[in-house]
Amino acid sequence: MPIKGNLQLMKEINTAMIMNLLHKEGRLTRAELTKITKLSATTVSVLIEELIAKRFVEEVGEKPSSGAGRRAISLQINKDGGYVIGISIGNNYLICAVMNLHGQCITEFKTKIAIGNDSLGEQINTALYACLNQVESLNAELIMGIGISTPGIIDELEETVLYSSLLKLTNFNLRKQISAVFPNVPVKIVNDSNAAAFAEHYSGAGKDKTSLVYLTINEGIGAGIVLHSQIHSGYMGGAGEIGHIPVEPNGEICNCGQRGCVETVLTNPYILIKCQALAREHGVAIPRTIDEIIARYDAGEPWLEPLFNRIINATMLMIASAINFISPEVVIIEGWMNRSSRLLDKIKDALENFPFPFEFTRDRVLPASFGEKGALYGSATLMLQKIFSASVLD
Repeated sequence: MPIKGNLQLMKEINTAMIMNLLHKEGRLTRAELTKITKLSATTVSVLIEELIAKRFVEEVGEKPSSGAGRRAISLQINKDGGYVIGISIGNNYLICAVMNLHGQCITEFKTKIAIGNDSLGEQINTALYACLNQVESLNAELIMGIGISTPGIIDELEETVLYSSLLKLTNFNLRKQISAVFPNVPVKIVNDSNAAAFAEHYSGAGKDKTSLVYLTINEGIGAGIVLHSQIHSGYMGGAGEIGHIPVEPNGEICNCGQRGCVETVLTNPYILIKCQALAREHGVAIPRTIDEIIARYDAGEPWLEPLFNRIINATMLMIASAINFISPEVVIIEGWMNRSSRLLDKIKDALENFPFPFEFTRDRVLPASFGEKGALYGSATLMLQKIFSASVLD
């Protein structure tokens, strides 16, 4: 009995390895899979035939070859073999999307985010039904998993948002919420910054990097960390919660109740309020949006320089701290700062002048590839990886 159990476990591990390789690389031949996995050609062939029979893998024609002889047949995951749902719970919007097994979006539902446990719970149900109704041919039985990204402190084992200050969530059980609509579908819940960090690592600005720090700076501040190609959540999922580190003892009161958090220096709402007050003091036109402020800063309006110098210094110190603590290959920034090349250049200038143990190069700071949808694609990608474990495919 133990031998049979061990053989089944090895089969599941090998199948998962093949599926994850096809997911990441797109197309591979049997020979390439044999070389990469170091499995025997017979083992690979048997596993592939089983996956083709289950409609998880398909043959997609001959692979071009410069040599003579029979050309190898390329394989890929059958994109229509099933579907996943990605849900991104953001500070401003909830996005729900149905994706095929290639991670391509089939349909999407987006709405202004609801605040509080009860309101958000109702909104999630509405979004799920809206997505299903938008795809008439979609069989709900083909939904193989649901990936959810959310801000806040998360207990991934209990699938619960323990706390989110911006969304006013406390002990919000996402598994219970999803089960009301999909009682038997696997669920993967991940912090939004971690999900976006993984998306950038998997196929974005940090592709082929084994370590990175992802910073999102918009209405709030969050950080996602990838180490050794894995999300680093830290104890109790608390890694990356940097938005409420106090940096100005006499600064603004933050929405968390503390005074002078880094969020009060770098985030959209506080910057807009400060710039409007400064504009009144200087007798200049009062800006109405963060985009207007960025445009006027890029144009060189002098009254904005002192405030933006503080922003540059705070951002430089935050990134420098991350580099000194973790030494990631790259730091990826998502948010309003990416809309000002002048601001990013000045931040990189400041980092070049910071006394790191070894020389800092500007190409270690990169803009995010996926923008506000990074968390959505990251949660779906992580769910696909979970699906491609053999135990789920059986």
